[in-house]
Amino acid sequence: MKYLNQIRSEQPLVICYTNDVVKNFTANGLLSLGASPAMSEAPEEAQDFYNVASALLINIGTLTNSNEQDILKVAHIANDVGLPIVFDPVAVGASTYRKQFCQTFLKEIDVSVIKGNASEILALIDDTATMKGTDSDSQLDTVNIAQQAYERYRTAIVVTGQEDIIVQDGQVIRLSNGSPLLAKITGAGCLLGGIIASFTLKNDKPTSEALVEAVSVYNIAAEMAEHHPHCTGPGTFLPLLLDSIYHFTTEHYKNNLKQEEVKS
Repeated sequence: MKYLNQIRSEQPLVICYTNDVVKNFTANGLLSLGASPAMSEAPEEAQDFYNVASALLINIGTLTNSNEQDILKVAHIANDVGLPIVFDPVAVGASTYRKQFCQTFLKEIDVSVIKGNASEILALIDDTATMKGTDSDSQLDTVNIAQQAYERYRTAIVVTGQEDIIVQDGQVIRLSNGSPLLAKITGAGCLLGGIIASFTLKNDKPTSEALVEAVSVYNIAAEMAEHHPHCTGPGTFLPLLLDSIYHFTTEHYKNNLKQEEVKS
């Protein structure tokens, strides 16, 4: 669990251009992890922040005509200074507007990781794909979708769901940790995007090992929160999730990790 230990030691600055619904939860989650979050959105200060930052999360959950150009501007600045970008195309298949923006973004910007549920990632590679809000279709072939996205964008892909699929470094890895209560709170997936950004540790080509650790630390912490004796539902789960991330240990990781490599 070297990456989490490094985060706790270095407290990397993670810039989050994320949606309005989840800013507080994302910031608290990253603080619990050991990172240092900043919800900076102004292109005018991006150069100063990015020169000392470790990664940039871009989450389009509350995309509008008034902020889309700022998102592109800060992403270009991040590319210019070599800052890793984790891109979360929230609900990209829900509207033509979102899909067109994501197509433009991924054409102009180099990203280190694309993270989304199966329906979101499918919408990035299939112009005919649609979705209902942020919900994902549980019947989709997540391995095939992740592999196709990797081939198209040539960057790390993290597909989230009941099982998570990571494609990077010529590997396809399936992870099976997590809690169904993650789907009952707002911003669970958005926080994961920030955690993945933290685990890049300024590496614009994060290893599959780092991505596995990022996703698994979060999902194992969710299992711990769900099984805590004080957890009675989503309302108690949320603060317990932050506590579980904060108290996470190497033993929790070693004893609970569910990982397998998918053979082609």
